[in-house]
Amino acid sequence: MRSLTQYRRFVEAAAVAAASALLFAACAPGGNSEAGTAPSKAVTTGVGTEPVTLKLLVNSGVDVPFYTALGEQFHAKYGNVTVQVDNQDYAALTTNVARILAGSNVPDLVRVSQLGNLIEDQLLTSLDPYATAYGWDKWPQSQFASTRVGPDGKQRGTGSLYAAGAGFGLTGVYYNKALAQRIGMTQPPATVAEFEQLLAKAKGAGLQPIMINGKDGGSVYPLQNLVMAAAGDAQAIQDWNYAKPGASVDNAATVQGATTLRRWGQSGFLPADVNDIDQTRAPAEFLKGNGVFFPSGNWQAPGLDKAGAGKFGFFLFPAGESGGPSYAMTAAANLGIPAKSPHADVAAAFLNFVQTDAKARQDTVNLGGLVPAGPSDAPAPTAPEGSAVAATVAAFQELLKSNGLVGFMADATASIHVNSLIPQTQLLLAGKTKPGAFAAKVQADYERDLGQ
Repeated sequence: MRSLTQYRRFVEAAAVAAASALLFAACAPGGNSEAGTAPSKAVTTGVGTEPVTLKLLVNSGVDVPFYTALGEQFHAKYGNVTVQVDNQDYAALTTNVARILAGSNVPDLVRVSQLGNLIEDQLLTSLDPYATAYGWDKWPQSQFASTRVGPDGKQRGTGSLYAAGAGFGLTGVYYNKALAQRIGMTQPPATVAEFEQLLAKAKGAGLQPIMINGKDGGSVYPLQNLVMAAAGDAQAIQDWNYAKPGASVDNAATVQGATTLRRWGQSGFLPADVNDIDQTRAPAEFLKGNGVFFPSGNWQAPGLDKAGAGKFGFFLFPAGESGGPSYAMTAAANLGIPAKSPHADVAAAFLNFVQTDAKARQDTVNLGGLVPAGPSDAPAPTAPEGSAVAATVAAFQELLKSNGLVGFMADATASIHVNSLIPQTQLLLAGKTKPGAFAAKVQADYERDLGQ
């Protein structure tokens, strides 16, 4: 068994963050943001004794069994609290979350992939008082930077805390070990050019080079990696993700990345029906051997290990040039406490539990496939040697050496993923828009979302 020291390594990342903006900026908790909502009364760290039904609203898929298991563990510790897990698919929840939180039937915790206008419209509770009460403000602060929002309600990486989660997602490329061996891959590709050579070999061998879900945004992952590889740097993307004034993706790197992705589609490296493949079908096809490579996130690792132990590997998306930095998109599996939550204190206790309890942290790896969050001295989970999960851990540790943790473009605004990145990438792969027009349109949609 391999000890998952990745979160302890994450502490090192917090130190590195002070020297590089590529890693999430470490920000100490401050006062409540002018844009946010503070708890209406003094917070407590108890759950009381009265019966409570704690309602969670999460994404469909992996989130459901994961948070159901965490809820059962929380109930085992606090018998008066029953955790009810409801779900919507990612696109629907992203689209509907503001309306849900402004309505009358509001959950106690909600999965928030993008903060969007939730802070400006005062729909989420500031977690600063809970951070003080539970001691989260003594933990490495880089893990919280992406859910801090400034007084303007828009710029992230600074200001008050509005969400926290059990662990972190991490993207890269899975590969079928047997099929990779057939095309002569003896080690992960070091550059995009080497990766393309492997894709061409797979195509020549009659294999599907890449399996990916273009219907619901999986193709945006390699696109972002190709953009960062073209730039040789991720600062422009990170500034864009955090709504830094003047940030733009209407540039040469985005055009080059989009050009490469379009060429992959035209060369048959992607499935012919890529825009019809969703996040359920893609891993199922990959498991069946339909695809040498599968760009996705560490949340897929537990399912791949369960279905085919030892059959799948994982590597970071390659750099643009030999010796260049590798980057991976990462984001916390964040839960926010709605401003209208009837059980905010119990919800905060759940957030604290999932980050500190030993079994909850183990399930964060086993069921969620995530890098555990929490304090630096929290119990370290384990994973089998040779597993896909262990490979994602090794990749995470490699990232820390290159300062390669970057936010998702998909999370830059509340609607950028569903209303811009997905449809524009689909049009790109369908040959109905050009790389230059793609870059300009995404930037225009971004500025519209931010009211610029």
